[in-house]
Amino acid sequence: MTTHCLSDKRMLRCGRQEGFRYTKQGLDVSSETVPGIFVSRIYDSGREGTEWNHICLDIGKTAVLEVYVWIFDTIDEDAERLCGEDIRVWFEQQKEHTKYYSNYRNMLLYGHGKGRYARVAVKILPVRGMDITFRGYDLSFPKESFDEYLPSIYRNNLPLERFLAVQQNIYLELEQSVDGLAEKMDYELCSRNHAISLARWLGWGEMAYKVKKDILEELLQAGISLAGKKGTCDYYIRMTKILTGKKAVMLEEPESCRAVVLLLERPENGREKNLVWLKRNVPIGIDIDFIILHKTDRLDMQYFLDRTACLSDEESVLTEDGCPLECLRLL
Repeated sequence: MTTHCLSDKRMLRCGRQEGFRYTKQGLDVSSETVPGIFVSRIYDSGREGTEWNHICLDIGKTAVLEVYVWIFDTIDEDAERLCGEDIRVWFEQQKEHTKYYSNYRNMLLYGHGKGRYARVAVKILPVRGMDITFRGYDLSFPKESFDEYLPSIYRNNLPLERFLAVQQNIYLELEQSVDGLAEKMDYELCSRNHAISLARWLGWGEMAYKVKKDILEELLQAGISLAGKKGTCDYYIRMTKILTGKKAVMLEEPESCRAVVLLLERPENGREKNLVWLKRNVPIGIDIDFIILHKTDRLDMQYFLDRTACLSDEESVLTEDGCPLECLRLL
């Protein structure tokens, strides 16, 4: 089974760097004139003479880069000390001895060298006006080739293996995308950026960018059941509860297409402002007000509320499905 040496999201744990600025997303090139150099730690396959498989970098498509991979069986202690003292000097001395070199994000690591250990170095040239982020890499071993599925007479043919590697790379990238689909679609596992994309697909637009991650997760959790209910009592009651964190009930005037959503308590931590977005997204032709009890003085043609108004759970017949105004009892 192929073994993967995945870089940590915190890239500084995976090696040394110079010329980068560390962010939560990865390493950004910090200068418009000086290249950034990243040198990984040494990876150990556990067996001498290992044929490694490939290296795959997660980096922007606009990046101009150089990728170096050293494969070896013996660690040079003097070189290791120099690497710890001055990365650029070590890099300039060692790059001539590299086993594998490429300007691409994917590179095969067999055919020209074997060894127990592997080390990766990436040099990224600055591009004026471009933000380039090096997010990580995937280094795998042992060698894995699609020629294993061919008759034995076609095996151990390096030109054929490299030809098949193109098809193999396409297939494995698709397989990886499929394997990672659940992580991107599951609101409990996906990153905030993916969660925002999911929320936008469900119609919550700018709200997805403004709310905190816990509220966003609640929106996505309820998203499927709410997506087709916009304009109904259940939609506004549940959305108000999610966005404000407080229980809400609803009064309806179906004949005049009017309704009032009453919050029984005042929202905390500034979540009251989320009601502004909800108000703006009421369908055309429907008038819905959002009122927080204990806060509002309100005089209307149908009702009057003052700052001491409240709803009695025991005596009110107001339900989450809504109820006509004449059934409301205020104490």
